[in-house]
Amino acid sequence: MASALPVVKRANGVMVYDTDGKEYLDGCSGTICVNIGHGVPEVLDAIVSQAQLVTFAHRSQFRNEPLAELSDTILSITGPAYKEVVYTNSGSEATETALRLMTYHHAGNGRRTIVSQRPSYHGVTTGALAISAHPPRRHNLEPLLSGVADVVHVESTSEDEVFPSLADWMRVLERLDPAQVAAVCFEPVGGAASGAAEVSVETQRGLREFCDRSGALLIVDEVMTGFGRTGEWFGVTSAGITPDLIVTGKGLSAGYLPIGACIVAKTVLPGVSATELSLGHTMSGNPLSAAAALAVLRYTIDNKLVERAREVGHRLREELATIAGEFSFFRGPRGRGLQLGMAFEQDPVEYANAPLNGLFAEHARQSGLLVYPSGVDARTQSVLVCPPLTISDSEVDVLLARFTDAARRTRAVRTS
Repeated sequence: MASALPVVKRANGVMVYDTDGKEYLDGCSGTICVNIGHGVPEVLDAIVSQAQLVTFAHRSQFRNEPLAELSDTILSITGPAYKEVVYTNSGSEATETALRLMTYHHAGNGRRTIVSQRPSYHGVTTGALAISAHPPRRHNLEPLLSGVADVVHVESTSEDEVFPSLADWMRVLERLDPAQVAAVCFEPVGGAASGAAEVSVETQRGLREFCDRSGALLIVDEVMTGFGRTGEWFGVTSAGITPDLIVTGKGLSAGYLPIGACIVAKTVLPGVSATELSLGHTMSGNPLSAAAALAVLRYTIDNKLVERAREVGHRLREELATIAGEFSFFRGPRGRGLQLGMAFEQDPVEYANAPLNGLFAEHARQSGLLVYPSGVDARTQSVLVCPPLTISDSEVDVLLARFTDAARRTRAVRTS
């Protein structure tokens, strides 16, 4: 119950404090968005400076300098394959924008099938939730895009793998008419639905090749993974592929102000402005949010936080694997960089009555650590361990000590 939650008072760096003075290490960056930590002076100064100039100017009346600089910065990171950035207020809206641009791209050719993986979560709005395979969040909402598009989900045929293999994908894609497939969509490292399960490099490359052959667009959901979280600028970087549309959010402004973005490749709408076609929302692209996101990206670059995520993530995953060996209810960690998850071992019947990930998250909070419950069933249940990229080595020690304490609390309850 929300009424049982503590009341937040303040936050600084990786620590959050409630009104009773209790300290919590933010081991999940809020909802895996506070990438550079809380209260960073450079970002707060940028927000104040911009607020003193202008907080809102509609894109139909003005351009604004922070947004132009933000777009230049993003496109310098993504490289020459991309031509523009369409701004939204959230990752969910960025997914909607990608679906809208997909529809424009295929106008007149009859394509209406969207293929994504099971489990997955692409956002809470209608289109985004429709292409998601997250049963708890789809409860009583199954017919979301009925009559508008056909959504096909691909799932793993292996009990040992959370995500489908390339063979699983191809088995489904080969049953479909390639001329009807409008887009393929996936998260390179999963989040809320899968607890940091990874899509293999082989699968990513195979899906890019399928889209090249069939004419479908490749949409990659980088709302959680984007802008350094995985130890790379994007989760697909290591696969060396170029998605047609990259959906981003969360880490773009690190939770300081609402903003999301869909990054558009030159292949999508040649000679046409995706920004103009997407129409947008009242607040999308506002100068205040743009100034915050620009300051976040500059801070990320100046402090080499992408490299830091890779370095710290390697150590943290190894330490979590050691902890997993001490407690029988852990399967072990997965993920990369600082998008990590700890998976649980639990009987499906017991899970239905008392999921371990929720119990563990509560015990972690009692121990002064915030983690994020994830997964959609007994097989995928986990907690996300995704601290800010700025976490120090000594703070990693604190995280691990509190995680271990939470595990002991959980074991005590289960054996009592």
